[in-house]
Amino acid sequence: MSGAGDGLRFEVKRIMEEGGLCAEFELDAAHLLAQDWPGARPEGGLRLKAEFSVGGSRILMQAKLSGAWTLVCGRCLAEHRLDYAGSVDETYPASAQFIDIAEDVRQAMLLEIPLRSLCRPDCKGLCPRCGRSLSLGACGCGPDASSHLEASNRLTIPKEKDHAES
Repeated sequence: MSGAGDGLRFEVKRIMEEGGLCAEFELDAAHLLAQDWPGARPEGGLRLKAEFSVGGSRILMQAKLSGAWTLVCGRCLAEHRLDYAGSVDETYPASAQFIDIAEDVRQAMLLEIPLRSLCRPDCKGLCPRCGRSLSLGACGCGPDASSHLEASNRLTIPKEKDHAES
């Protein structure tokens, strides 16, 4: 195996000769990402355990990975940490000289970013008027601050006429 700086490359000849291979290591998670992801950045290292099994003309790689993301709360915009654990199952041709799993690991990491994350389950979000985090307490804007929500709750949606009557 070469260093993480060169990618996660494994020599197929060695895997075939040994009838499989198991490798465990910790990587710089940020190094695997080709670009920054809005609202998410890796925090700390990425722990990876990869096992290679030989099966005829294919090599099966099964990997477990774990790490943490620093994410932005979908309600109050506060940064918070979210631990994750993921897996990768991939097959590669045994005819190759090397197997580079860096892209598969990178994709598995990215799949662990939730579409929306909350800093805590009871996050109250931001005041629409002053922008203060309501989880920290009342902002002083008064009850008018959410009047746009109250107005939308008073809207009535006309019911459709029953077409069966015609």
